[in-house]
Amino acid sequence: MPGLTAYAGFYEVCSPKKGDYVYVSAASGAVGQLVGQFAKWLGCYVVGSAGSKEKVELLKNKFSFDVAFNYKSQTWLLH
Repeated sequence: MPGLTAYAGFYEVCSPKKGDYVYVSAASGAVGQLVGQFAKWLGCYVVGSAGSKEKVELLKNKFSFDVAFNYKSQTWLLH
């Protein structure tokens, strides 16, 4: 179900283009991770927010988000 939600929301509702900036709230969740990956595959600049340092590091190191930050402490990790 998360895959269908992420796909429909990203491609059908957003209709992004290569080079667009994409912000993903709750980016470490099941849908957010997939939306971030779809955006990276399309060639977008991806910014994600998460609620802990560990989740922010996951977004940067495993999912290759361009920017990730902890919305609770506002700690930013820039590329």
